Amino acid sequence: MFVINFKLNFKKVIFICIILILAIITIIEFSRTANATDNVTSKSASNYDYILTDENYIDALKTIHDNIDQNIGKTIKISGFIFKMPDFKENYFVCGRNTVINNENTVAGFLCEHKTASKLIENEWVEITGVIIKGEYNTTMPVIKVGNIKKIVAPANTYVNSN
Repeated sequence: MFVINFKLNFKKVIFICIILILAIITIIEFSRTANATDNVTSKSASNYDYILTDENYIDALKTIHDNIDQNIGKTIKISGFIFKMPDFKENYFVCGRNTVINNENTVAGFLCEHKTASKLIENEWVEITGVIIKGEYNTTMPVIKVGNIKKIVAPANTYVNSN
Protein backbone atom coordinates (compact mmCIF):
# COMPACT_ATOMS: atom_id res chain seq x y z
CA MET A 1 0.00 0.00 0.00
CA PHE A 2 1.25 3.46 -0.97
CA VAL A 3 0.53 6.52 1.08
CA ILE A 4 1.01 9.91 -0.49
CA ASN A 5 1.10 12.89 1.74
CA PHE A 6 1.04 16.32 0.16
CA LYS A 7 0.13 19.75 1.31
CA LEU A 8 -1.93 22.12 -0.87
CA ASN A 9 -0.97 25.73 -1.08
CA PHE A 10 -4.41 27.30 -1.59
CA LYS A 11 -2.96 30.62 -2.77
CA LYS A 12 -1.19 28.85 -5.62
CA VAL A 13 -4.29 26.76 -6.46
CA ILE A 14 -6.50 29.87 -6.61
CA PHE A 15 -3.90 31.70 -8.71
CA ILE A 16 -3.72 28.79 -11.19
CA CYS A 17 -7.55 28.64 -11.37
CA ILE A 18 -7.75 32.36 -12.14
CA ILE A 19 -5.10 32.02 -14.87
CA LEU A 20 -7.01 29.09 -16.43
CA ILE A 21 -10.30 31.01 -16.35
CA LEU A 22 -8.69 34.05 -18.01
CA ALA A 23 -7.14 31.80 -20.68
CA ILE A 24 -10.53 30.21 -21.44
CA ILE A 25 -12.24 33.60 -21.65
CA THR A 26 -9.50 34.87 -23.98
CA ILE A 27 -9.86 31.84 -26.26
CA ILE A 28 -13.63 32.27 -26.40
CA GLU A 29 -13.35 35.98 -27.22
CA PHE A 30 -10.77 35.40 -29.98
CA SER A 31 -12.87 32.67 -31.54
CA ARG A 32 -15.89 35.01 -31.52
CA THR A 33 -13.79 37.71 -33.23
CA ALA A 34 -12.40 35.25 -35.78
CA ASN A 35 -15.92 34.19 -36.67
CA ALA A 36 -17.24 37.76 -36.95
CA THR A 37 -17.83 37.36 -40.67
CA ASP A 38 -20.13 34.40 -39.97
CA ASN A 39 -22.50 36.72 -38.14
CA VAL A 40 -22.69 39.02 -41.17
CA THR A 41 -24.48 36.45 -43.30
CA SER A 42 -27.42 36.22 -40.91
CA LYS A 43 -28.07 39.95 -40.50
CA SER A 44 -31.22 41.51 -41.82
CA ALA A 45 -30.83 44.43 -44.21
CA SER A 46 -31.46 47.04 -41.52
CA ASN A 47 -28.62 45.77 -39.33
CA TYR A 48 -25.68 46.58 -41.62
CA ASP A 49 -23.55 49.60 -40.84
CA TYR A 50 -23.25 50.32 -44.57
CA ILE A 51 -25.50 49.22 -47.43
CA LEU A 52 -24.12 50.60 -50.68
CA THR A 53 -26.67 51.54 -53.34
CA ASP A 54 -26.45 53.31 -56.70
CA GLU A 55 -27.25 56.59 -54.95
CA ASN A 56 -24.79 56.43 -52.02
CA TYR A 57 -22.04 54.25 -53.52
CA ILE A 58 -19.32 56.85 -54.13
CA ASP A 59 -20.08 58.88 -50.97
CA ALA A 60 -19.92 55.76 -48.78
CA LEU A 61 -16.74 54.62 -50.54
CA LYS A 62 -15.07 57.99 -49.83
CA THR A 63 -16.31 58.09 -46.22
CA ILE A 64 -14.95 54.63 -45.43
CA HIS A 65 -11.60 55.25 -47.17
CA ASP A 66 -11.16 58.63 -45.46
CA ASN A 67 -11.97 57.20 -42.00
CA ILE A 68 -10.47 53.72 -42.03
CA ASP A 69 -9.80 53.44 -38.29
CA GLN A 70 -13.34 54.53 -37.35
CA ASN A 71 -14.84 51.92 -39.70
CA ILE A 72 -12.83 48.85 -38.71
CA GLY A 73 -15.22 46.11 -37.60
CA LYS A 74 -18.29 47.67 -39.23
CA THR A 75 -20.47 45.51 -41.42
CA ILE A 76 -21.12 46.22 -45.08
CA LYS A 77 -23.31 44.98 -47.91
CA ILE A 78 -22.28 45.82 -51.47
CA SER A 79 -22.94 44.61 -54.98
CA GLY A 80 -20.67 44.94 -57.98
CA PHE A 81 -18.56 43.00 -60.42
CA ILE A 82 -15.41 41.02 -59.74
CA PHE A 83 -12.27 42.88 -60.76
CA LYS A 84 -8.76 41.50 -60.32
CA MET A 85 -5.28 42.87 -60.88
CA PRO A 86 -2.31 40.63 -61.71
CA ASP A 87 -0.44 41.67 -58.57
CA PHE A 88 -3.30 40.92 -56.13
CA LYS A 89 -2.73 38.30 -53.47
CA GLU A 90 -4.48 35.02 -54.27
CA ASN A 91 -7.33 35.74 -51.85
CA TYR A 92 -7.95 39.36 -53.01
CA PHE A 93 -10.37 40.86 -55.53
CA VAL A 94 -12.26 44.12 -55.97
CA CYS A 95 -16.03 44.30 -55.79
CA GLY A 96 -16.51 47.35 -57.97
CA ARG A 97 -18.78 49.48 -60.10
CA ASN A 98 -18.09 51.54 -63.19
CA THR A 99 -17.96 55.30 -62.76
CA VAL A 100 -16.71 58.34 -64.65
CA ILE A 101 -14.12 60.51 -62.89
CA ASN A 102 -12.53 63.46 -64.74
CA ASN A 103 -14.14 62.28 -68.00
CA GLU A 104 -12.47 58.90 -67.67
CA ASN A 105 -14.15 55.52 -67.14
CA THR A 106 -12.81 53.80 -64.05
CA VAL A 107 -13.67 51.10 -61.53
CA ALA A 108 -14.56 52.25 -58.03
CA GLY A 109 -14.89 49.66 -55.30
CA PHE A 110 -13.50 47.87 -52.31
CA LEU A 111 -10.62 45.48 -52.06
CA CYS A 112 -12.08 42.26 -50.69
CA GLU A 113 -10.51 39.25 -49.06
CA HIS A 114 -12.01 35.77 -49.30
CA LYS A 115 -10.57 32.27 -49.30
CA THR A 116 -12.24 31.40 -52.65
CA ALA A 117 -11.25 34.61 -54.46
CA SER A 118 -9.09 32.71 -56.94
CA LYS A 119 -12.18 30.80 -58.12
CA LEU A 120 -14.26 33.92 -58.77
CA ILE A 121 -14.82 34.85 -62.41
CA GLU A 122 -13.73 38.29 -63.61
CA ASN A 123 -16.68 40.64 -64.43
CA GLU A 124 -19.19 38.34 -62.74
CA TRP A 125 -21.73 40.29 -60.65
CA VAL A 126 -21.96 39.47 -56.96
CA GLU A 127 -23.49 40.73 -53.77
CA ILE A 128 -21.18 40.45 -50.81
CA THR A 129 -21.49 40.99 -47.11
CA GLY A 130 -18.58 41.32 -44.78
CA VAL A 131 -16.66 43.20 -42.13
CA ILE A 132 -14.32 46.11 -42.79
CA ILE A 133 -10.71 45.48 -41.78
CA LYS A 134 -7.48 47.39 -42.40
CA GLY A 135 -5.36 45.99 -45.20
CA GLU A 136 -2.49 46.79 -47.51
CA TYR A 137 -2.30 47.17 -51.27
CA ASN A 138 0.28 49.78 -52.27
CA THR A 139 -0.92 51.71 -49.19
CA THR A 140 -3.10 51.19 -46.13
CA MET A 141 -6.75 50.87 -47.09
CA PRO A 142 -10.04 49.41 -45.94
CA VAL A 143 -10.58 45.80 -47.01
CA ILE A 144 -13.81 43.85 -46.77
CA LYS A 145 -13.31 40.50 -45.07
CA VAL A 146 -16.06 38.70 -46.98
CA GLY A 147 -18.51 36.56 -45.05
CA ASN A 148 -20.91 35.74 -47.87
CA ILE A 149 -20.82 35.95 -51.67
CA LYS A 150 -23.95 35.58 -53.78
CA LYS A 151 -24.01 35.68 -57.59
CA ILE A 152 -26.51 38.21 -58.95
CA VAL A 153 -27.69 39.52 -62.30
CA ALA A 154 -26.03 42.74 -63.42
CA PRO A 155 -28.26 45.82 -63.01
CA ALA A 156 -29.56 47.68 -66.06
CA ASN A 157 -27.20 50.58 -65.25
CA THR A 158 -23.77 49.34 -64.22
CA TYR A 159 -22.49 52.88 -63.57
CA VAL A 160 -22.69 54.85 -60.35
CA ASN A 161 -22.67 58.62 -60.18
CA SER A 162 -19.38 60.14 -59.01
CA ASN A 163 -20.71 63.68 -58.31
